[in-house]
Amino acid sequence: MKFDVFSTFQEFFLGFLSGQRANLLVWVPVFLGLGSALYFGLLYEPSIPTVCGLLSGNIVLFVSLFRLYHREADSFLVMLSFILSACLLCATIGFSAAQLKTVMVKAPMIASETRPVMVEAVVDHREDQEGKKGTLFFLSAVKIEHWAVDDTPAKIRITVKQKNDAAAGDRVRFLAKLTPLSPPVAPQAYDFARHYYFEGIGALGYALSGITIIEKADSDLISLEKLRTSISTHIKTVVPEREAGIAAALMTGERAAISDEDWNALRASGLAHIISISGLHVAMVAAPVFFLVRLFLAMIPLMALRYPIKKIAAAAALLVCCLYVGLVVPSVPTTRSLLMTGVALMAIMLDRSPFSLRLVGFSAILVLLVSPESIWSVSFQMSFGAVAALVAMAEATRPYLAGVYADAGWIKRGILFVAGTLLTSTVASLATAPYSLYHFQQVASYSVLANALAVPISGILIMPMVIISYALLPFGAADWSLRLLGLGVDWLLDIARWTQGLSGSVITTPAMTDTFLIMMSVTGLMLILFQGYGRILAAIPFAVALVSVMMADRPDVMVSDDGMVMAVKDNRHVYVSSTRKNKFASETWLKRWDKTDADVLPFPRQGAVSLENGGMIACDPSACRIDMKGTKISFGDGVYELEQDCQWADMIISDMRLPKNLCGNQVIRQFGYYDFKNNGALSIFTGQRPKINQVGDDRGIRPWSRTYKIYKPTANKGL
Repeated sequence: MKFDVFSTFQEFFLGFLSGQRANLLVWVPVFLGLGSALYFGLLYEPSIPTVCGLLSGNIVLFVSLFRLYHREADSFLVMLSFILSACLLCATIGFSAAQLKTVMVKAPMIASETRPVMVEAVVDHREDQEGKKGTLFFLSAVKIEHWAVDDTPAKIRITVKQKNDAAAGDRVRFLAKLTPLSPPVAPQAYDFARHYYFEGIGALGYALSGITIIEKADSDLISLEKLRTSISTHIKTVVPEREAGIAAALMTGERAAISDEDWNALRASGLAHIISISGLHVAMVAAPVFFLVRLFLAMIPLMALRYPIKKIAAAAALLVCCLYVGLVVPSVPTTRSLLMTGVALMAIMLDRSPFSLRLVGFSAILVLLVSPESIWSVSFQMSFGAVAALVAMAEATRPYLAGVYADAGWIKRGILFVAGTLLTSTVASLATAPYSLYHFQQVASYSVLANALAVPISGILIMPMVIISYALLPFGAADWSLRLLGLGVDWLLDIARWTQGLSGSVITTPAMTDTFLIMMSVTGLMLILFQGYGRILAAIPFAVALVSVMMADRPDVMVSDDGMVMAVKDNRHVYVSSTRKNKFASETWLKRWDKTDADVLPFPRQGAVSLENGGMIACDPSACRIDMKGTKISFGDGVYELEQDCQWADMIISDMRLPKNLCGNQVIRQFGYYDFKNNGALSIFTGQRPKINQVGDDRGIRPWSRTYKIYKPTANKGL
């Protein structure tokens, strides 16, 4: 019986491998990403000797099994061991690449809000925000008065409300208040500190004084940043204000000027990807350049007959794409988009198909080796998820559609174009829906309809006008193309707002678990990479994902990272201790609970309120008593009042510095100023067995979660 089972497994596995020969390269980034994800999931920083030893050991194991496999190619166990060692090696390389990137980026990060300090720095980039929100400055070569060099962040981001003429390359001085990078506002929420850490930013803040330019940049030096600023300024003088922010985003990558109202409409309609410079934009730049150059060269017999004009056109398109991506504000998504499009164009130059999962896999390998931190970013997950699904669909339908399209007339080709647009929008929407639900707790219901209407406008009007405007701007003749660009953006926004206004335009859900994200990713990989009936196995991780959603346990109480704001979730409502403080945290909690502002009620100022679940919130000016499903919480800033609740409460929460012996020898969980300072926001699961999760428990001790350089005034009195 054992032999039969082994033979059956061997036959199944060999059949599976035979169907994966064309996709072997795609499995490499899968295990690279697994290694990167494991690294960022750790609660502590592994030692460099340990990781180096692990990598060396796996290399030796892989080489040894590789040689053994070539000597005993007929042995199934040897082959299986060799394949497992290759997977383990790829995962170890991904893990090592993530740690290497972390070590290379490592920079000082401030630990707490500072007093007003005098800052001197060089402007790297500036973005004018929408309305009266001021200007964002990204600064490097930072010097802070009375701070040692080792304690000073290498880069900071500052908001400036005062009008100023500071430009890229200028050295400036100003008075500012700096704040540390924001930790997650709830356990398992998005970690902004990790995002900024890998951008090299060690502090945020805002200017308390005007910006003084102490040294102007070299006026003879033409930089990309100056070019971006010049283009943005010209766009705002030609394009109406409503459309200018989006037009500037498409041409320079600066999105700060887009209004919140427009952003909400674009997200609710599923059109936000049109504004973020992605593979769609780079492809829309490459396609017309490729076809126009090829058409022009085909009209010259000498060129068409003697030279490979198709390859020349691909090279020209690649050059233009590099210039476009170099002009927009550099980011991981734009770099990734250039890699994917560049690999496709190079495939044309090498007489290979540009639509191949192997090219997607090769692009993913480059991204994960250069930017391993992007494995947990929504842009990486959604873009590669959509592209892999679309390429898989193209490979599956190409034999059928090629025959139908070849014999079709103009009317039939038009119908096929519309059907293709709807199909690609549907596939992309389905592929990105799990990531949208996990990261944003929402998915656009009518994204297929909105994209079917908006993508043709983007491809026929918006992106061509972007290219034409680039060509005409140096000659001062781009006003007419910019106006047409603004018209296309206006139509795009009309579609977004019309779609947003449809009934049920957005499906919202409570926060999804990590298990849901992982299992849905595995489901997608199995559907794309497995062959034939093997795809049926995707039902297993899909079922696990659904079960994880149904069995997810969500907190009943949330407390902000400074201990000042508490939110209590009832059946229909959410009671908040303060609607003025920590608004961002409160908004995030509502989204994670799938609640809206209409569901919010304040804590009673004086008196008690009964909850629908049988609990109670009773408050006086100094403290509140919360009774939720038998869990009793005392919350407030009156230390004396909290001490009186020691006999009643199961836990005491305050933003004050609580004495360790507040309740004597009683076994009561208490969270005070230092607990929140060290471990951040917390969530409470009430009931017979209450459970408490704190942000610090999820983040562990990592470079972005623990500041290694704390502000300490030194004897250095100058800048």
